[in-house]
Amino acid sequence: MVSTNYFKFLGFLILFGVSLATLILCIIILNNQSDNNSNKQNNPSSSITTTVKPYNGPISKKPGFVEAAKFLLQGLNTSYNPCEDFYLYSCGKYLNNIKIPDGRTRIGTYDEAQRKVNNLIAANIANLKNKKSPLKSELITAYAYKACMNNLNASQTDKSKQILNMIVSSGLNGVPFLNKSYVQPSASEIWKSIGYFEGTLGIPTILQSFVTVDYRKNTSNALYLNQLPLMLPRDFYVGKQFISQMNDYVDDLIELANLFNQATNSGASKTDIKNSVTGAVNFEVMLALASLPDSELRNYIQQYYEYNLSDLSAAYPNINWSSYFETLFAPTIQVTKQKPLKEDRYIVSMPSYFGQVNTIFDEKIVNMIDVINFVALRVIQDTSDFISPDFQKVSNRIKEKYSISKKKNRYIPILDQDDSNVQSCINTLMTYIPYSTGYLYVWYIDDRENITADVRTQTELVVGNFMNMMDTLTWMSKNSLDNAKVKKENLIQNVGWPKWYNDSTAVDQYHKYYENILKMDVDNYFDIYLEMNKIFQIVENFNLLNKQADRMNFQASPATVNAWYSPWLNSITFPMAAFNPPYYKFDWPQAFNYAGQGGTAGHELTHGYDDEGVQFGPYGSLSNCQWNYCGWMDYNSTLGFIDMAQCVVSQYNEKCCPLKEGNVRCANGQTTQGENIADLGGQQAAYKAYRQWINEYNNGVEEERLPGLENYTPNQIFWLTYGYSWCMKQETSSLVNQLLTNPHAPGSCRVNQVFQDIPEFGKDWNCPQGSNLYPLPEDRCKVWTGI
Repeated sequence: MVSTNYFKFLGFLILFGVSLATLILCIIILNNQSDNNSNKQNNPSSSITTTVKPYNGPISKKPGFVEAAKFLLQGLNTSYNPCEDFYLYSCGKYLNNIKIPDGRTRIGTYDEAQRKVNNLIAANIANLKNKKSPLKSELITAYAYKACMNNLNASQTDKSKQILNMIVSSGLNGVPFLNKSYVQPSASEIWKSIGYFEGTLGIPTILQSFVTVDYRKNTSNALYLNQLPLMLPRDFYVGKQFISQMNDYVDDLIELANLFNQATNSGASKTDIKNSVTGAVNFEVMLALASLPDSELRNYIQQYYEYNLSDLSAAYPNINWSSYFETLFAPTIQVTKQKPLKEDRYIVSMPSYFGQVNTIFDEKIVNMIDVINFVALRVIQDTSDFISPDFQKVSNRIKEKYSISKKKNRYIPILDQDDSNVQSCINTLMTYIPYSTGYLYVWYIDDRENITADVRTQTELVVGNFMNMMDTLTWMSKNSLDNAKVKKENLIQNVGWPKWYNDSTAVDQYHKYYENILKMDVDNYFDIYLEMNKIFQIVENFNLLNKQADRMNFQASPATVNAWYSPWLNSITFPMAAFNPPYYKFDWPQAFNYAGQGGTAGHELTHGYDDEGVQFGPYGSLSNCQWNYCGWMDYNSTLGFIDMAQCVVSQYNEKCCPLKEGNVRCANGQTTQGENIADLGGQQAAYKAYRQWINEYNNGVEEERLPGLENYTPNQIFWLTYGYSWCMKQETSSLVNQLLTNPHAPGSCRVNQVFQDIPEFGKDWNCPQGSNLYPLPEDRCKVWTGI
């Protein structure tokens, strides 16, 4: 039995700890006030109104509340008026104090969460040596991680000659810009190489093939043929205002080509390289002109055209489909011993793109040498991490300059570039061995069951309140509302991790094709990297053609700090890694958790009812299709939805956000409308769900105040949390890339543009009506609510 003296001593320690924490917070508050006073001198135009009232009541001493207060105080800058610019009010201090690390183009609260998750995975890998019986999949991941770290920590071997040999053996016979005596292969060989690079290395060069659920027959998967993901934003290639950027891009590629020439001792002249690279970029511009902008890719029935091989060959005779598919599927057949495409059926997403590519490939239109040089450059760029150190420096500079990421298919999260070896290696493993990496994160969280149970309860409240909001819509007919509720009843909720994680045998079975990695040389990371890449293309892409569609498919690693809605599955997915600040922490205030994770749940749910989501029915198939559109809303309801969406589009276009100097200044309301509507609908539903939790789960009692933030009501903490979650400092290149290519608006827009349309925000902050974030009723958009 433990003595009473022990408890007295323990009590003393607890009291001392609380006192120390309070003292630390006081220091933080004084520093914060000092920063705020300094910022007031630098921000004389800000007009402060009294939105926060003094409070003399009880203050929580719970550790989670103390941590949450400390977390939010990192961003709070009270020199700004929360009724005019809440983004800077909640993020100003963070933006002033944070620095973008070398080798990266942005840093934000979201990115920092992913870094912490990655560090935990690395620590769990290191601790496997103490585990009695680690899974084979864990050992595979640990082996690949060790190889990656060895490669980065040592003077890695230049693999440029091996890369050149890969290009030669693919069927291209080499790289024209390196060889004056180059012999051009046949069209069949060229298309075999295009299929090889995509099927074996995951590098699309002319088009992109990927497997996902059949949009019209959602019990099965289908092969989609898509336009090529471009290296730069499409506007760079087609807009006259970006001529200087394109000239810089050509110069950078010429420098890379010269360095590759040196690394391979090929002896090509600088003049020949310059002319060859210029020709390759001209061909790239042709592909960009043939492609469609993202704003025109939101209607799914217009991206669904069935072909068989004979029809493909007849429609696009200059594309050698048989040769392309032969090498595209070769690794899958070799490893799985099964043909992935048992049915002669292909879905062409953009017939106009392939029509123009077909015309371009008429040798009278384009020089095939330019095509081959372009393909070779794509392969060299994609494998740049394994070429000489000088080459890598230039390549990394280009990635940073243009915010280039390796573009796979749309179901793989793209992680920010990072110069840390640990971060770089974990990011690579997250991409190519997503579920084993996720397992190494999830299965070492002791209270994972309690966390996911809490999130499920939260999600149910958010979903219920969103449906209550829909009941207030005057423009939606009863029949359409009934369809919306049926869709909600059949929504799949993936929370935390895939169910098959609960069976260790199933985890190893899933990773069986990766086992060859354990037999490879740990000091030859390049070969291990190629193997991971190849197996990923098999397991997560082409071999899915041999399986039934799975509506519970996570589609990415549970160690990803993100969440997503898949309209073709009618599913929302919340990976375990999402349950971290700035979105959630189990013992932190519910105001924080509902604003963060609850808002995320509402956001993703709302995607099921945005301009893309309404096209898909309760089980994920395209619904009620006409010749040019699908959707479960009737005509009048659709008109009402269009009016609601147009209000948001017009608002974003009229209020330029984030108003930067230069060629690109504003978020595109048309391109970002789906995400903007989801932000608005989701955050309103999360707020109402939080108030329901207070009333029904907390007996109507408001949560305790946070130490250091005790003057802020729980409702105000809700809004502060959402604002702080979007803090982001970006280089200009990163911001421009986001404005041109990303369906998400920058963080400042996602705070201020959202709050101006939620009247509860203005009321909770005592804003005068008519202020920027509490406009008159006629000046705001009513999104998914009639009130």
